Amino acid sequence: ISTFLRLSPLVRNKKMLLSPTLLFIALSRSGGAFISSSTPRPREECSENPYYLPSSPPPSLSTRTNPILLCKSPSPKTLRSVVIGDVIDQTTLLPRPDILPAGTPLDSFFTTRTKNNDVNGSNAAISSSATLSVLSWNILLPNSRDNWWCHKMYSPWVPTSARTWKHRQSLIRDRLLRSAADIICIQEADGDTFNADFAFMKDAGYDHVLHKKFRFRCATFYKTDKYVLEKVGQKDRVLVTALRSIQDDNDTNDADDDHERDNNSRIIHVLNCHLSGGAAPERRLRQVHEALEQTRKWKNAAENSLNRQRKAKRPSPKNVAAAEETFRQYYEAGVIVCGDFNSDGNTGVRRLLVEGAVDPGWREELQYPGVQLTSKRREQPHAFVDAAELAYASNVCDGDYGEDHGAHGCRPATYVVPNLASLLLSPVDEDADSPFRTEFGNQFAKGLAATLSLKAFCDTEIEHAFDSVDLDGNGSIDEDEVKQLLGSVYVSLYGPKIEEEKREFFSEFNNPSANGLRRDQFGGKLLSLQKKLDEEESGSRIVGGLQLAKGVTDALGLGSYCEKELESAFQAVDLDGNGSIDEDEIKALLQRVYLATYGKRIEKEKNRFLGRFRDVSTCSIHEGLTLEQFRERLLALQQELEGGSEGYELVEIRTEADAQRMIGRFSPILRNALDYVFDKYCTSKDGGCLSQDDAERFLIRVNGQLGRGGSWRHASAILERKREASMSVVLTRQDWYEVFARELGEGKWWQVVHDLEVCGADLRSKVKRDTLHYQGWLDYIYFDSERLSCRGVQEALNAKDISRLYDHGDALPNEWHPSDHLPVAAVFSWR
Repeated sequence: ISTFLRLSPLVRNKKMLLSPTLLFIALSRSGGAFISSSTPRPREECSENPYYLPSSPPPSLSTRTNPILLCKSPSPKTLRSVVIGDVIDQTTLLPRPDILPAGTPLDSFFTTRTKNNDVNGSNAAISSSATLSVLSWNILLPNSRDNWWCHKMYSPWVPTSARTWKHRQSLIRDRLLRSAADIICIQEADGDTFNADFAFMKDAGYDHVLHKKFRFRCATFYKTDKYVLEKVGQKDRVLVTALRSIQDDNDTNDADDDHERDNNSRIIHVLNCHLSGGAAPERRLRQVHEALEQTRKWKNAAENSLNRQRKAKRPSPKNVAAAEETFRQYYEAGVIVCGDFNSDGNTGVRRLLVEGAVDPGWREELQYPGVQLTSKRREQPHAFVDAAELAYASNVCDGDYGEDHGAHGCRPATYVVPNLASLLLSPVDEDADSPFRTEFGNQFAKGLAATLSLKAFCDTEIEHAFDSVDLDGNGSIDEDEVKQLLGSVYVSLYGPKIEEEKREFFSEFNNPSANGLRRDQFGGKLLSLQKKLDEEESGSRIVGGLQLAKGVTDALGLGSYCEKELESAFQAVDLDGNGSIDEDEIKALLQRVYLATYGKRIEKEKNRFLGRFRDVSTCSIHEGLTLEQFRERLLALQQELEGGSEGYELVEIRTEADAQRMIGRFSPILRNALDYVFDKYCTSKDGGCLSQDDAERFLIRVNGQLGRGGSWRHASAILERKREASMSVVLTRQDWYEVFARELGEGKWWQVVHDLEVCGADLRSKVKRDTLHYQGWLDYIYFDSERLSCRGVQEALNAKDISRLYDHGDALPNEWHPSDHLPVAAVFSWR
């Protein structure tokens, strides 16, 4: 009772409806200060209560459970978070959705439940406008000019006819139309052939929006008898649509009043995502956040439109009412975020959606612990829930989804492909010394490369850079020389900013003397900087320039800003002593300021630059960096510049050093296969290299023609590099290895295997057909739990297909499934 009395003002202020049932559940599930139940009731005894959640997972679940969804005893703080805000936080009270069988129409769920009087425990029929079904699927790019390589992804026993677009298109058509989903989001559509590829969708009563950019495009289909398109946002690899539901005629006729009829029309925002792959967690986070920002801007635009109508000189009641209705629809809009996220586990994207915010200090510890995802806090206001996580009670953060594939209680993988990594690469030896990686930020890496005129990072450039840094010419680089180099980098790095601030320094003076600023003008500028510092100390808000103000005052030794200090400062800056300060003298001052401002950072970068080569006992460099040590640091710098990441496991091959480390991990099976094909195409007498003609014969064999494919791209880059260096334009055996190391670094395991096998190498016969596949949980449907209730999540495979996939090794894609991804689908009702 006391808890309710404390909450009741909040309830009244927020105009919340807190039912006795939900209040009892909230109180009974809390800790010792509230009503408690020592022994939770079994789930089967509580089937009549859709909001009951056990304090421990059912015995049938072999997986770990989400502590948010199946919490044991919320603390008072947690309890308060349940009921604070405009609506009750459903993450602790949401009912488990049903698991729907594969292959059934999604709308049949509501039809069946209505007949059985089992929707929300109510015997009332649910209208079509109050429900929606969503299917999302990465269909794998249609066979076209861009996806000529699709056939390489199939296992060797799959017939050629089953790899064609005609066959794949028929499978995609059957799957999409059989689902009868209200909204269908596909990824990897081909913009050039889209209309022909999906003409069947128009015939089935769907309209669509296709992303205008990118090679692999997103497309969102919607039933024209249920939705009309309101708005479209074309974001980075995310297609954002606002769909307005069409009122159900039956509901309109039965409505008791106009307000109820208006509520039949709703807005649903659909974010169809195909996020960036590879080592780009920060980009994936930005992509989703920017897409959510688009929905916020649409709501704000509706609010601004309403305000304009209300504040018009002669407000039109009709226009105001229409603007109010539009604003209501956008304010109460639901949000679905779905698609191929190209990542799984505890990612920044998941944290943004589920937790609501990602701070600059947060990291994806398991995969990218050294990557800063954002420089500022990113937030979004919705209470998103992962539909499959809710349905299967499986914790997506740790990847422990169980081994009973497709069984109830085990979250099915959405990406199932042959496990070729263990065939091609040896395990990483984590006891070995980790290859040293640069810790420089990308911006600083660019500045250092520009200062040393490094473009190709070839031997000539590196030797020239070494000579330019070795100021005393003694053949080694000491700490002072490194520090001087880094100081030059910061001046170069902030050059444009220095120029901008130099112009700003002069911009306030309409009539500076021909030779520059006079003594009184310069003193006035310094006093304005003092004002900025004083405003900061008093807590007043100032507009920028604080760091510059502090730097200038420190560099000029200003404390009291008296006449004597101002005169001394003027003389210190007036280098030529002509009684005025010109732009060059201001620029020299600002360079000093930046070096002083970033002095600690320069010292830190210097220590990082030298850190690997320090003597632990003395913490100093005995003889400085040699040319080879300097070369290693610059190659590490190149890796940072081109996108490499820290850690033992290489995610991408960016530098030649990365490629060599990958080559070192080649398994004996892969190395033997590479040698076999190399020897097969080699025509040189000593068998030590492939001529350009030899390489082209191989490329035509595996790619059908020259000018396409990763193997052609990597081989051409090596040959061009040798041509520019006036070397023999041939591929040595080590170069040959590098081509395939780079292919593996791009994740094209299947392409490496196909190209070698089509040339006669023996690889997959070494692997049993029933070997465990590689599984990924890459595809998701997140929903706004404040506006939508998830009623069911559909399984992607039936029992027969599960057996073919896991028991018989028929990995994706295959003769009966046209993509390497499985579709994800769910049904929802409006709250």
